[in-house]
Amino acid sequence: MKFIAPSFALLVAASTFGQTREKGPYTLYPIIPGVIRIEDSNHVNPAGGQLDAQGNRKGFNNCSDMYLIVGRDQALLIDLSNWITWDTTAVVSLRALVREEIGTRKLFIAVTHHHGDHTGMLPAFKDDRNVTFWIQTAEFKGKEIFPAERTTPIAGNPSLDLGGGFIVNALEIPGHTDHSTAYFLKGKNLLFSGDGLGSGNGVWLFSAAGFAQYRQSVDRLVAYIRTPDNGVDEGKLLVYGGHYWQKREKEKLTMQYILDMQKLIGEIKAGTAREEKVTFGPYLNTNFISGEATITWNKADAEKFKAN
Repeated sequence: MKFIAPSFALLVAASTFGQTREKGPYTLYPIIPGVIRIEDSNHVNPAGGQLDAQGNRKGFNNCSDMYLIVGRDQALLIDLSNWITWDTTAVVSLRALVREEIGTRKLFIAVTHHHGDHTGMLPAFKDDRNVTFWIQTAEFKGKEIFPAERTTPIAGNPSLDLGGGFIVNALEIPGHTDHSTAYFLKGKNLLFSGDGLGSGNGVWLFSAAGFAQYRQSVDRLVAYIRTPDNGVDEGKLLVYGGHYWQKREKEKLTMQYILDMQKLIGEIKAGTAREEKVTFGPYLNTNFISGEATITWNKADAEKFKAN
């Protein structure tokens, strides 16, 4: 009897898609077949604040997310979460769960920006000769943490074809950092944005220059989404940020979230944005809010922006 190898689609359908599972300090949440959100939390240390029986805070896990995209031929892991110290199996567990999902496929790793809660688990892969880093190297200028001999620099709006119709397009969205980068899964209406757009609770902008960058990034992002050749249906688009648990009461982040960001920037200019005082440090002192969007910035610099 002749054996006929199953197609990639059948292999995906026969997998454990739809089942949330834990591996060491991580929880895996399927998004669509071949795409998984990996959060550095589990039932022992869940996301966000934790309360004891009396209602007092007993812990806090500001967990972040990695996104694993498994194509027919290759796989891409976006971001590397926090450096985990609360579970001694973190390195071996991450290596194992990625390998369980991708099999013998070649692994690429991309990073949305340079902050430590998105590069923390680099030690799990830094010395793995089978991993290639697909990196916006301008973001890491002066802090070159990836092995040069296995790093493919990216700039502009490059693409990575993982096979089987899984094509990832990168797009710079500066603001939160100078070269924050978002990743679209073409034709699947999925956007992985790290902290570049916030995760529902607001995008943090650390300077007037950062706000100026962000204004341009949002306009460019909307234009990109509305360019037919980029394969995005804005009515079906879902945005996955770097800290999924921070989406608050929002069931999903959609195109409306991005459009509200664009509207909010105009309202800050007009002085009509709703404001909420916060204390995230001496500079990040005001939330500006409109619809689903929040920009966490500086009141004095916002006043200067209005005046110009």
